[in-house]
Amino acid sequence: MPDASPRHYSFDRFRVDTRAREVREVDGPPLPLPAKAFDVLVFLVEQRDRIVTRDELAAAVWSGRVVEENTITQAIAALRRALDTQPGDHRFIVTVPGRGYRFVADVVEGEEAVPATPGGGAAPAGAGRSKRAPVVAITCVLLALIGVLVAWRWTNRPATQAPPDAALAVLPFRTLSSAQRDPLLELGLADTLITRIGDSTSLRVRSLASSERALEPGRDPIDAATRLGARYVIDGTVQQADNRVRVSARLLDTADGNALWSGTFDERADRVFTLQDRLADAMVGALALNARARAGAAKPCDGDDAGAYRAYLAGRHQFERPSGEAMRKALASFRRAIELDPTCARAYAGMAFAHRTLVMTADADPRVHFPLAKAAIDRALALDPNLAEAYASQGFVRFWYDRDWTGSEASLKRAIALNPSLAEAHLAYAHLLSNIGRKAEAGEHARRAVELEPLSPLFNLLGAGMLWEAGFEEEAERAGARVQDVEPDFWLARMLGGAEKAYGGDVEGGIRDLETAAEACDQCSQVLAVLGMVYARADRRADAEALLARMEQRAKDGYLPPTSIAAVRNALGDTDGALDLLEEGLRESDVRMTFLRVDSRWDNLRDLPRFRAVDAAMRFP
Repeated sequence: MPDASPRHYSFDRFRVDTRAREVREVDGPPLPLPAKAFDVLVFLVEQRDRIVTRDELAAAVWSGRVVEENTITQAIAALRRALDTQPGDHRFIVTVPGRGYRFVADVVEGEEAVPATPGGGAAPAGAGRSKRAPVVAITCVLLALIGVLVAWRWTNRPATQAPPDAALAVLPFRTLSSAQRDPLLELGLADTLITRIGDSTSLRVRSLASSERALEPGRDPIDAATRLGARYVIDGTVQQADNRVRVSARLLDTADGNALWSGTFDERADRVFTLQDRLADAMVGALALNARARAGAAKPCDGDDAGAYRAYLAGRHQFERPSGEAMRKALASFRRAIELDPTCARAYAGMAFAHRTLVMTADADPRVHFPLAKAAIDRALALDPNLAEAYASQGFVRFWYDRDWTGSEASLKRAIALNPSLAEAHLAYAHLLSNIGRKAEAGEHARRAVELEPLSPLFNLLGAGMLWEAGFEEEAERAGARVQDVEPDFWLARMLGGAEKAYGGDVEGGIRDLETAAEACDQCSQVLAVLGMVYARADRRADAEALLARMEQRAKDGYLPPTSIAAVRNALGDTDGALDLLEEGLRESDVRMTFLRVDSRWDNLRDLPRFRAVDAAMRFP
């Protein structure tokens, strides 16, 4: 491979950015280059003072693998086509018969390099600052020539009919100058595109969280899309100058690396998120999708107020690593968004997500947080009756808190109908179906959730269990293996692995893993309950009783789910104490009571009259 350190080269009217893996004209979108053709170009530019043999190219670009002679020829031909040269026109890359290739154009090297004067000659000596003139200054001049409102240009091929059920990945946009990087803008542009295209009736759109994980530094967008299992990928860049933003994007087909569409848009910085309707419409048109029509302007908090939308994005970004601290930060950001824009429906939906997640991950009291989640959902749907995220949270609340199985199913089906690519809705529906005994249907929605969130440790871990129960053993094993690849220290995976070790005979190894998991989740009761059960099973009764005492003290000082304490009491043989706590869980709306029928911890209690009464009170279908 060429030198891995990020570099910038300019020649003629072209600029090469090895970090972004792009070649573009100074004022144009990225050229549609196959990944290996780009690597060939960079290697030839780096070795421009000499002739490079075919063997050297094969060793550098194809890692020494045996490649057909035609493979290198095709890469050179792709470069010449992309650089607008005709057959026989060797202005940039000269073929030296019998020896190899040489890059012959004048090159200026450096992050702030500016292309030489068009025509192949170097910039005049009087220009003198070619290595120092900032890209920002050039961009200012370019943007000043554009109208006061908006200008754009694009190129596209005839519309390509996307295959049924094809997948699309939208990668976080990249800022061309590291000194001007704006992470919220990069994420926001992708987020709003995902939201706009997500209501397509024929295309599955990967989540932003998985796309973030796939786009490692220096990763080619085609490689990232392949890792996400996506046929199409949207890759974009951002340039900022003088309170204006230039957004360039391209839609690539991973099958052949060709660009189906590319375009460049310019807008005021405070209006940049409003570009997404036009971008989304262009992508939908290029793929001939049957997307649901969107009436009127952008939905509230989808970009009209840049400050409110940035606050929303700051909250949304906390969802990547859900924890008590992260959800409290998210709530503060959503409140800020609503202060700036009281019609911000998505911020209300985000608040509902944060409240319900606090209950599940941080042992927050459901009697406090679920009513707050309900109020936020009601407000979100009053502002936007078609907001899929709000219906997804409504489905969770009706499932976990209201125990309204029919109502929960209706909400989740509505969310999926509005946005078939909303992974959390599919996962929630899979959970609901699993808990009420509809295992085969649960497996189908778990499969879709994992497909939409292929690099999420949580989705893969939970999905694996439901896939296994539905009989999809191979898919379940693949999902479980992906957790180890993506985040081997994920606390929930560590908890399950620790329990498996302990019950398989490696008690001390299992306990170490469980104690590590407890530390990672801030001593959450979900892990403590398993740890207490393992202590009891390993005849470490004193340790189990000490842990039980700490858990009961936490319950007196604030709130701890009764089911977690009940699990330890049951493991210690206190059947009546466990049943007392399950009855308490029924009264206190403990969310884990919804798992009563599928939770093996209670198998020894199922024939007892008190347990049967609790089960009946849950009103399972």
